[in-house]
Amino acid sequence: MKAALLAFLVLLAPAVALARFDASVDATTLSETDTLRLTLRADGTNLMSGPDFDPLAKEFDILSEQHSAQIQSYNGQIEAQTTWTLLLKPKHTGTLRIPAITLGGETTRPIDIIVKELDPQLRRAIAQTVFFETSYTPKQVYVQSQVVVTRRLFYVNGAQLYGDMPTAPEVPGAMVKLLGESEHSTAARDGRQYGMIEQRFAIFPERSGDLTIPAATVTGSVRLPDTGRRIGVDVSSDTLNVPVLPIPAEYPRDAPWLPANDVELLEDWPGEPERGLSTGTPSQRTLIVRADGNASSAIPPLAMTLPDSLKAYPEPAKLSETQTRAGIVGTRTESTSLVATQPGDVALPEVHVTWWDTVNQQVRTAALPARTIKITGAATSPPPAASATNPAPEQRPSPTPAATPPEAGLQPASSTLNVWLALAFALALLGWAATALRARYRNLPGANWPHARATEAQAHAAFGRACDSGDPQQIRAALDRWLTARYALPLVDAAGLFATDATARAAVGALNARLYKRGGDATFDPMMLRRSVDAVRRDARTPTSDELPALYPSP
Repeated sequence: MKAALLAFLVLLAPAVALARFDASVDATTLSETDTLRLTLRADGTNLMSGPDFDPLAKEFDILSEQHSAQIQSYNGQIEAQTTWTLLLKPKHTGTLRIPAITLGGETTRPIDIIVKELDPQLRRAIAQTVFFETSYTPKQVYVQSQVVVTRRLFYVNGAQLYGDMPTAPEVPGAMVKLLGESEHSTAARDGRQYGMIEQRFAIFPERSGDLTIPAATVTGSVRLPDTGRRIGVDVSSDTLNVPVLPIPAEYPRDAPWLPANDVELLEDWPGEPERGLSTGTPSQRTLIVRADGNASSAIPPLAMTLPDSLKAYPEPAKLSETQTRAGIVGTRTESTSLVATQPGDVALPEVHVTWWDTVNQQVRTAALPARTIKITGAATSPPPAASATNPAPEQRPSPTPAATPPEAGLQPASSTLNVWLALAFALALLGWAATALRARYRNLPGANWPHARATEAQAHAAFGRACDSGDPQQIRAALDRWLTARYALPLVDAAGLFATDATARAAVGALNARLYKRGGDATFDPMMLRRSVDAVRRDARTPTSDELPALYPSP
């Protein structure tokens, strides 16, 4: 019996060895700046998955993880060993425990680690070797205005940084834009020369109150100048708390909210109005709004009122942005083709944009003054009635010979010829105008419908993604792009699209209130707006490829 039991234990020993799973560390005492190497080894060939390292996260940061496996075969036997090597950084000082880790049915023993605080003198030496400086401008920040955050990392010669600089911060309730790439240079602090890495970000808070910009952390090592000893360091920037002010009480309640450092309104109208206009000849007028210190999506559409004798054919607005060291410069460009129908002097009213000067803390207006332009040529349509604001298209009756009174005698042949020549000229002019307008509108969005349908589908998908993000500025810009792709209309010109849908009208109103008007914290449901747009999209009629788009597009 004893011999049989001994033989059984000898046969069992290799099976137990194949299931071995243990843990070891390279040190059990270290300072708070040091790292710890944890090694886990397991014997066996049937390892379906690795260990669960989540229990380590309570006391340690896992900086890196490596995995290797070895298989050996001799005398017909196969031996396999799998190794996991982790680089750990203690989260605080004191006695920390590496907990038991389980793999299959085996568990490692816990290991206690003692983490000591740095000597104060050593801490000061490290702080003078590598450190962050973080600042923001301006100090007076308003809702939806720009705040530029500058993050600088200083390091001495010999410092090593592991990995890249931190990426742009994630700030809940704000839109963040990176202002160019990181810049490398040198700078002096306290009479000492440092290498410097600088990052800049433009942040636009969506609501008033406190805005928290989280700290950034880099990991590296430095060589102490006195001892030559190299130690690991974690360097973190300060957390910034930025107070965000609401819309000032003195800002006009009926004006869209536009905070900026500077706003200018420009006009590009080649040759006009000095030379004047000719009836029936299109002339393109381009208005450009440039906002220094805000995104292009924050610039509201321009409100223009034109006399009835000028027909306007607007193109989709173009939004663009330029990045500078001082921040974002947003640009909105609106181009309109104007066609005069009556000769004479025409008064063009003032065009203006109201905005809030964040530098001088006051309401300002960028404006193009009113002007009078001269229209030459023959009338192409009857003068509109005084009470008509949008007259119906002209209906010309067919000419009929006038009755000749018995006492008047016959009409001279030259007078009849002049009538027919005038009629032929008018018909030719109308034909030329129709041909020119048809050629022009074939190039507008929506004329090439196979391509427009693909573009519209992409714009609709982008609008859905913007709604998922919940960012009102992104949603507004995406909605503008979809309306432009489907109807060749920006949102400001497509109010009738939602006129019969109370839910859609309320959703658009909530979006505009959130973006531009007082009460920026008003409830806005992106999903309700998305469902309303989807319903309008399903119900809308799609023109055929042979249709000429209407001169006055409507739903």
